[in-house]
Amino acid sequence: MSTTKHWQAKVFAFIHDPAEKSLILFRGKGHEAGTVAMLKERLKKAAHDLPDEDAKELEAFVRKGDWWASAADRPSLPKEQGRRVNFDKNPELIHPLSGEKVRLQSLELDLPPKDLEADSFAHYDKFIVQENGRLDWKKTFLSLWRFAPCAPTKALGALWSQLPADTRSPDHSIWEHLSLTSAFAGALAAGETHGPALLLMSFGPVQGFIAQARSVSDLWAGSHLLSRLAWVAMKEVCDRYGPDAVLFPNLHGVPQVDLWLYETLGPVWREIFDAFKGKIRDPEWMSRETDANPLFVAALPNRFVALVPAQEAEELAKDIAEKVRRWVRNKAFEGLEELLRVAGIQDALDAHAQLDRQLKNFPEIYWAVVPWILAGETRLDDQRLREALQVLGASPSYLDDALESVLKNPLVLDGVTFYRPNPGVAYPGLIEALERLHAAAKGARAMSGDVEEGYRCSLCGEREWLAHRRGEPTGPSGIFSPPGRRHDTLWKRVSSESQALAKDGEHLCGWCALKRTWPRLFTEEVGRALGTEKPDRLVLSTHGMAVATSLWRWAESQPNNILSPEVTRALKSLSQELQRLAGQAQDTRPVLLPAKLHRKLKRKGWPSDTIRELKRIPALLDALDSEDKQRQAVRAFKRCFGTAPETYYALVLMDGDRMGQWLSATGKTPKLEQRFHSECLEDLRSVEALRAYLNARRPASPAWHQSISSALNAFSIHVSRRIVEDLFMGKLIYAGGDDLMAMVAVHDLPALMFALRCAFSGQLPAGEDNQSFWRKLGTDDGTVKFHFGYGLVDSSGDRQLYRLMGETASASMGAVIAHHQAPLPRVLTELRAAEQRAKKEGKRDAFCLTVCKRSGGTEHLVGKWNLTGGWRDGDMGLLLDLRHLLAYDVSRRTAYELSEVFRDVPPDEKALAAVMDYQFRRKAKVSGTEARDLAERLARRAVSRNGVEISRSGEWAQPNRFLRDMVLTAEFLAREGRVGQQMEKAEEVP
Repeated sequence: MSTTKHWQAKVFAFIHDPAEKSLILFRGKGHEAGTVAMLKERLKKAAHDLPDEDAKELEAFVRKGDWWASAADRPSLPKEQGRRVNFDKNPELIHPLSGEKVRLQSLELDLPPKDLEADSFAHYDKFIVQENGRLDWKKTFLSLWRFAPCAPTKALGALWSQLPADTRSPDHSIWEHLSLTSAFAGALAAGETHGPALLLMSFGPVQGFIAQARSVSDLWAGSHLLSRLAWVAMKEVCDRYGPDAVLFPNLHGVPQVDLWLYETLGPVWREIFDAFKGKIRDPEWMSRETDANPLFVAALPNRFVALVPAQEAEELAKDIAEKVRRWVRNKAFEGLEELLRVAGIQDALDAHAQLDRQLKNFPEIYWAVVPWILAGETRLDDQRLREALQVLGASPSYLDDALESVLKNPLVLDGVTFYRPNPGVAYPGLIEALERLHAAAKGARAMSGDVEEGYRCSLCGEREWLAHRRGEPTGPSGIFSPPGRRHDTLWKRVSSESQALAKDGEHLCGWCALKRTWPRLFTEEVGRALGTEKPDRLVLSTHGMAVATSLWRWAESQPNNILSPEVTRALKSLSQELQRLAGQAQDTRPVLLPAKLHRKLKRKGWPSDTIRELKRIPALLDALDSEDKQRQAVRAFKRCFGTAPETYYALVLMDGDRMGQWLSATGKTPKLEQRFHSECLEDLRSVEALRAYLNARRPASPAWHQSISSALNAFSIHVSRRIVEDLFMGKLIYAGGDDLMAMVAVHDLPALMFALRCAFSGQLPAGEDNQSFWRKLGTDDGTVKFHFGYGLVDSSGDRQLYRLMGETASASMGAVIAHHQAPLPRVLTELRAAEQRAKKEGKRDAFCLTVCKRSGGTEHLVGKWNLTGGWRDGDMGLLLDLRHLLAYDVSRRTAYELSEVFRDVPPDEKALAAVMDYQFRRKAKVSGTEARDLAERLARRAVSRNGVEISRSGEWAQPNRFLRDMVLTAEFLAREGRVGQQMEKAEEVP
């Protein structure tokens, strides 16, 4: 089969059902008679050289791909079974991961079916690419895959991307079905007699590589580099077989994939955008000129599953491994050349040899292939698959018992066979075999046998540091020189020229050197790709984030447009004093401030010189090299701003719970009955023979995996950055799928954590609406809303609907509040421990907030999100309410007194509530303060926490220890300067 026919099969597969299928069913002719027929005719005319026999052959591939895709993705119903559903009159969507039904208002579209089809045809016609009088099938398919899901008219809006493939089972979109059908058709066309196969590849190391960091920039670089090299691998699949061939992750809308399409399509990309006439906007990655550009998000995981021709799979995997390692090697040598340029060194053959040796087995690459033919060719014949599963240590029964029964003993209802399975239904078994083969490959790791002779890298401690002169052990010199005797090394020269590339005393190996130079390499790559200047990448320091809290509070109290002469003089005086103490020149470069603070300063309308001076303050404070100078700086800061600078910042680490179970569909998967439209389900429940089938759990499928991936993409690429950097004063360090790390100002920490947890599921605490929820968190701009497992994000009037993980998914979160001078590796250790504490002591769907005080002592608060219990009974809602009380209504001293009293109080709900109520009233700042309700809620929650274990000293009863941790954490968050102007009490918000 030629490459051209492979792309032809994919194009015809992608148009075999019209996008508007659900809107025109039962309203006119069959869905294949309108848009589909017109598009086929249009393509045949454009392709002057498409003989009828070739068209028939392509139709056969499309038909088989459609059958297999349907069998793999949706519950099977014969046309005669289940009520016909008119989606136009009774529109209903089902969240694929939670099974929750979303009932829409009746659409009652004004457009007749013929008008809908005309609009749809005009929409699709924009994506047919002809160059030099010939139809370019590859570019046509890529254009269809990327742009067809964009709504053709405003009337269809966000619904267009969510239109169901089957109105009886509206839990996966038409686009997911078309994409899977085109993947099958392409693999069948290219696979000849061997058919398709599943390929799984992974790249590492992951956690250890990312964790080896001395700065926030190192954290970002490790995560982003792994994501970028994973794309090098996926790109090879996309270029040969199309992006639809990658089943997991879902690549649609991923910025790095868009950039590849932009380069591959060339002028066609711009022509398509122009043809939309303003209905869609340029992607954000095309216009952002800072590291807020989505291309800087590590959005792709370190593994992928692809559907490829079976006879090419093994060779493809080997080609990908070779290309990935070559790409990494090239980037590492580019990084070394940058280091040598900065150091002013030209002769560095020893460093080149070291780097070549250290990169020999980097990254680690593992792969496995399972041919689909194990499940049969035309009819399901999965005996070989079952035997393979047994050999691999898995159960040969890869489906729910009720589904297995249907496979072995087909049901006949009213003379019609309920289900005739084809090989597409074997996807769960094939995936299980693939995962087990891959695990076996990872278990057989090859050892390099390399010997590291010199002193080790100061970042990872595993490999020799790079040296332009290797040196000799007798002397010693070069890599054999101990710390303190390294006088003219590559790294000594680099650190004297650029502290961003090497701090004083640092000596890095090849892996860590690549990580350290990656920010420069990638910003140059983005600049070249977009044909613009290199994007600004300013690293937000821990000190900058800490001071940002103080600058925010001060800016809130100042008027717009103009500052008083007294304030202007005070700022100038502070700047001069800090420059004197730091010994810095007048042109000290401003540092990066949190995006929300930067926008606030801009909106104030103050002169640019004033904003520049404010942005220089953290940089000047960072430059102070003695405690005496720091004390003088604090006094000067306090004279100017009325308060001492905040010295604490926070880091947040989030991880989705039980993601392995989600991907294998062995966790909280919906029952099959939850996949059916309400009208259809009503009929099916009346059939006694179907009851066991309807109660069976949904098995893994390509649509299941695509739904998970698209939800994680939506969270990591579109929603998380909006929350962290626009709604709160934070900086996203990385967000890849279910993993997220962010730095945030202390005053926004609890609210940010709560918002991220809700965003992950697309679910608010029970009883909350969007307006009240965001107001309680201190931000209510109305641009982000969650409901039924979906997120609606409004960006300058451009509203996008994103499907998130749904109500049955959960995430755990660790957070650390630390002093800005605390060593980052130590803070990161505490952060990972906090996340693990949330998962183990909190038993998942939990958080752990750790406070590391500079004066000594560490506090841990482990709490449950409890979204089903609402704001009032969730631990984060209680923490926010208690912080509010201690900040505004009662003395913070109350927290210390309660922390001592709790030790001797019986762990009884009434006793604990009475003690807190008494102390709150006794220490009230204003007469008549009423806090009994909060005291009762805290006591009730403490006593009812049966699912949370506090593994600490036995002298404390669990409820009492929890309350002690709660009040001490709330007190720390309520200290002066960490809370703003008094807001409404959360419990009083309607």
